[in-house]
Amino acid sequence: MAYIPGESLALQALARVNQDVVQELGHRCAEQKIATLDVDATIIESWKREAQLTYEGTSGYQPVLALWAEMNVVVADEFRDGNVPAHQQLLPVVKRAFQALPATVTERYFRGDSACDEENLLSWLRDETRAEGPQGVIGFAVSARMNPGLRADIVSIPEAQWQWYSEDSAVIKECAEVDCVPEESAEKQYREPLRYVAIRIRKKQGELFADGSAVKHFAVVSNLWDWSPKKLLQWHREKAGSIEATHDVLKNELAGGVMPCGRLGRTPPGCGWRC
Repeated sequence: MAYIPGESLALQALARVNQDVVQELGHRCAEQKIATLDVDATIIESWKREAQLTYEGTSGYQPVLALWAEMNVVVADEFRDGNVPAHQQLLPVVKRAFQALPATVTERYFRGDSACDEENLLSWLRDETRAEGPQGVIGFAVSARMNPGLRADIVSIPEAQWQWYSEDSAVIKECAEVDCVPEESAEKQYREPLRYVAIRIRKKQGELFADGSAVKHFAVVSNLWDWSPKKLLQWHREKAGSIEATHDVLKNELAGGVMPCGRLGRTPPGCGWRC
């Protein structure tokens, strides 16, 4: 069973210390009015007895971080067992992250991968009178979960609507608006509809991908309608250099990728990795 236990009093106190640090940072850098929160989970392999099986097939843990990208500061976190899906109960983490931002911030944004394409989270972000969070607009872009309906809408996009996005030595990437308006419940229909932007990736020289396909499709869902498709995708992709880089530094440079042993400092003879 995958579940997220409540934090201990000590962890709650540590979180308040981090919030105080973020508030002081806002006081010292009051000119920084924009806050983009990047949220992502990462897998930390571990052979501890308590470690659970992750979706990659290894045992370990899957902590979540929320990063204030402009300041490169973690504003919220949640340590999770490896068997907890990345999309499970993300909203409480996001709420804590926005609550931690200083009052000097007046413009807010959010970026995430497909784990963030979750109804409760997106509904909260779209609601300008949201509970337990800042009032007003939060602009967001999230990797969309591909489903048969969305894929069919992307495939049916006329060739003339595809625009060049980027390319490298191996592939060409193109983007286009998707004529896709998902059905929503009556209480949400007053809101501006969600925007979907598709990405089409083709190998140069007509080569096929490893799975035998000639084309790969992806999409981003957003509430930012004023930006061009290319600008939206480039902005969304910037999270690779923020939150993903943060995970890399914590795991590989600051030893966060190695879980401490329960017998640290008193390892008996013959103790193996599974301690």
